[in-house]
Amino acid sequence: MTTAAERADQEFRKSLGLKDVIAQSLSVIAPAMSGAFLTYLASTQAGGATPLAFVLGALGMLCIGAVVALFARNLSSAGSMYTYLAKGANRATGFVGGWCYVCAYLLFGAGVLSGFGFFASQLVELISGDLIGWYWFTLLGFIAIALLNFFNITVSTRNQLAFLVLSMSVMVVIAFIVIAQGSPEVSVVDGETPVANAGDSFDAAAFWAPSAGVSWVGVFFGMSFAMLSFTGSESSAALSEETHDSRRNIPRAVIGSIALGGLFYLIVSYATAIGFGVEQAKTDWPATATGLAAVAPDKTTSALVVAAAAGASLFCALGLHTASSRVLFAMGREGVLPRGFGRLHPQWNTPWSAMSFVLGIWALLIVGSVLLVSRDAQVALAGGVDSNVTGGVFAFSLLLNFGTPVVMFVYLLLGVAGVVHGVRGARKNFIVAGIAASIFAAVAIFGGLYYSFVPAESGAEILLAVRIIPWVGVGILAVGCALAAWTRRSRAAVWADMGHIFDEV
Repeated sequence: MTTAAERADQEFRKSLGLKDVIAQSLSVIAPAMSGAFLTYLASTQAGGATPLAFVLGALGMLCIGAVVALFARNLSSAGSMYTYLAKGANRATGFVGGWCYVCAYLLFGAGVLSGFGFFASQLVELISGDLIGWYWFTLLGFIAIALLNFFNITVSTRNQLAFLVLSMSVMVVIAFIVIAQGSPEVSVVDGETPVANAGDSFDAAAFWAPSAGVSWVGVFFGMSFAMLSFTGSESSAALSEETHDSRRNIPRAVIGSIALGGLFYLIVSYATAIGFGVEQAKTDWPATATGLAAVAPDKTTSALVVAAAAGASLFCALGLHTASSRVLFAMGREGVLPRGFGRLHPQWNTPWSAMSFVLGIWALLIVGSVLLVSRDAQVALAGGVDSNVTGGVFAFSLLLNFGTPVVMFVYLLLGVAGVVHGVRGARKNFIVAGIAASIFAAVAIFGGLYYSFVPAESGAEILLAVRIIPWVGVGILAVGCALAAWTRRSRAAVWADMGHIFDEV
C-alpha cells in the first residue's frame, strides 16, 4: 500500500496553464533553430524544394499530433508517449516505444546543445571577430539548463515563451525582407554562377521537385527532417500532470504549436530558397550550414538570425530536458526503469534524479562523438567546415541523424496504437488519425534512411557516419526489446502494472 508520504513524492503540483504548455511544445520544436539549421539538413537532398518538404512534413505532423491530442483528451500522464502506447496497443509496445522515445530525446538534446555552442560561437565571431571554441558555450548551456529546470518549472516555461515570441518575430521579418528582394543575380556562395529568375520574389518551383531540379526521394528525405523540425510538439503531453485542465490545454498546445510552426517554416524555408535561387539552391544551400543567415541582406540581419538560432537551440535543449526527464520519471515511478528516476525533490517538486541523469548522458554523447571520430570525418559531415565550430556542427548533425529514424519509428508505433485503440473501442477518429500518422511516419523513415544505403550521386562514397545511422536505430530497438523481454519474464508484477498510473476520463 502506498503511503501519503510516498504519494507526495510521486505527484506533481498543478502549476501550469495553456501558455506554459504551448511554450513547452514550441521550445522543443525550436522554430528559430530549425528554421536556421534543420532546413539546411533537409536541403542537402531536397534543395530548392525544401519548402515543399516542410509542407509535407507539417501535414504529417498534424496527423501524428491528432493522435496525441486524442490520447491526451483521455489520459493525463507524465509518461506521455510511453503511456499512450501501453494503453493504446499493449505493454510491449509501450515499453519499447517509451525506451526508443527517451533514447531519441537523449540524442536530440545532446545534438541541440552542441548546436547552441556552434551558433553562439558563430554569433560572437560575427559581432566581434573573436574565435571562441563552441564547447565553451555548450558548457554554459549545461549550466543554464540546470539553473532553469531543476528548481521551478514555471520559470523555465515563462522564459521559453518570451524568447519564442521574440526570436520568431525577428526571423519572420528578415524572411519577408529576403523575399521582397527576390533571387540574387549570381550565386551567394561563389559570387559568379548566374541564378535563374533573378529578382523574382515568387517561384513555384519551390513546391515541385522536378522544377527545382531534385528527386522526389530527395523531397521525402527532406520531409523526414521537416517532421523532425516539429518533433517536440507532443512534448507538452509530458507536463499533463502539472497542467490545469490538461485534457483541454494539452491538445490545444500540440495542434496549435504544429500549425504555428508550419506557417513559420513555410515562410522561412521559402525565403531561404528564394535567397539562394530555387534552382541554384540545389548546390548552394547544402554548401552553407547557416540557412537564412547566409542569404540575409547584411551583416546585422545575419547576426540577428544566428542570435535567434542560438537562443532557440538553448531553449530547445531545455524543453528536451524537461520532456525526457518526465518520461524517465513515469517509467521509474512504475518500476519499469530504476525507481530512483520516479522520485520528486521534496522542495522543488522536480524529478531531479532523472534530470541529472539526462544531463550526464548528454555530456557523454557530446564528448564521445567528438573524441571518437576523426577530424576528417567531422569536417565531411559538417559540410566541409574546418574551423573552431566544426565539432559543434558535426555533433549536431550526427546526433540528430541518429535520432531521427528512432523518433519516426515511435511515431509509427503511435499511429498503430491509435488504430488498435480505435478498433478496440469502435472509435473512428482514432482509426483515421492513426492510419494517416502511420503512413507519414513510414515515408519519413524511408526518406531518412534511403541515403544510408544509396549514394546521393552516382559513384559517390557514403560516409561511415551516414552508413551506420540505421544500425544505431536497430541497436536501440534491440536493447529495448531485450529489456522488455527480461522485465516481462523476471519482473512479472511490474510488467502487469505498466502504464497504470494516469488520470483517465
